[in-house]
Amino acid sequence: MERRYEARQEVSLSVEILDPPHLGKVRLQTRDLSKKGAFILLDRDKCLPVGRVLSLCIPGILWGEETSTVSARVVRVTDQGMGLQFLDFDF
Repeated sequence: MERRYEARQEVSLSVEILDPPHLGKVRLQTRDLSKKGAFILLDRDKCLPVGRVLSLCIPGILWGEETSTVSARVVRVTDQGMGLQFLDFDF
């Protein structure tokens, strides 16, 4: 059953997770994106646990800036990667 309230767009963007110590500063790809979150492609064993908050640097073309840094919470982990919910971010 689909629980999302915002439409997702399949889009491959290069994003950077800035602060998880075990990953360092890494560039990853999105699988999809919505106003409320994103799905990041990553091996399951490298994903952060559900509930973890991180900083994500994302191309600002979406918001009219060169880049944007947003806080996000891991809400789902699968074999393909992790689903993130953006926090305190208004469009």
